[in-house]
Amino acid sequence: MTASARVLVPITITDAMILGGTSIAEPAAGETAWVSAGTYALADERIRTTTHRVYECVQAHTGRTALPEVDVAYWKEARPTSRWAPFDDYANTKAATITSLTYVLQPGFLNGLDLSGLAGAGYSITIKDAPGGTVIKSASGDLFEQASGFYELLFAPLVQLTQLSFDDVPLAPTAEVTITITSAAGQPVALGTIKVGDWRQFVGTGSFGGAQYAAASDLNNYSFRKYNPDGTYKTVKRPASLDVNCAVLIEAEQAMYADAIRKEIKDVAVPFEAVGLPSYGYLKTVGFVTLSMRADNFGTTSLNISVKGTI
Repeated sequence: MTASARVLVPITITDAMILGGTSIAEPAAGETAWVSAGTYALADERIRTTTHRVYECVQAHTGRTALPEVDVAYWKEARPTSRWAPFDDYANTKAATITSLTYVLQPGFLNGLDLSGLAGAGYSITIKDAPGGTVIKSASGDLFEQASGFYELLFAPLVQLTQLSFDDVPLAPTAEVTITITSAAGQPVALGTIKVGDWRQFVGTGSFGGAQYAAASDLNNYSFRKYNPDGTYKTVKRPASLDVNCAVLIEAEQAMYADAIRKEIKDVAVPFEAVGLPSYGYLKTVGFVTLSMRADNFGTTSLNISVKGTI
């Protein structure tokens, strides 16, 4: 295993970057905007389009004019709105609808993107050099792992793909990115996280080294079983996260480049791939990276990378 580990340093998405053609409105279907001096019952949910958040009523009231984001005795923040769900760090908060879902973004310079929390049958990615401009990168396909053999092709259900990554996007200052997830008519589609930005390889411009064998991933399942006195139980389902750990060997002269990446992403949840090859998909996640560095000798430096995955 010699391919390089890499992270995607993300661009923070703003209102101006979400363009017309995005199919998830705000409020989305099932969401209701908060209005001043309204009447609200316990557990009512309302959204604020200025903060792009959903708020839950924690105390019934009538006639209050304070905004939910500051009226903490009566409202608590629950999650992002459906339109903005793909731009937090959690793949389990999703933009969801039926049949087809599209986001059109203009984030500026990027060389790659990463999608996670996917649900649907197919995807299409189109990147233009400007809105309405020339296509500079495109990809499409289905959201299922290919069968590993003839028996699996005939008899085993195909495994759903939940994460995709793309790279080698030609640089354009006003690039337009269109992401579409599709399914059969009336069937659900969802998108948990969209990260666009700059893929950085830890080997930098070096020609030596890369991720070493013995890289590992661990699934953290936050579900639990609630037991009754008679031994029966109920499983309370919660999201899971994936932690990844690996070692990367680099040329000593590339160590400062790796250190610069470490400082840039220290407080940011980023897509991480220990190895870019499809067969090592279990070694990719989105999370917070901890990186320790050791000067092995005059010519080489070892990186020990630990990624705490988000749910």
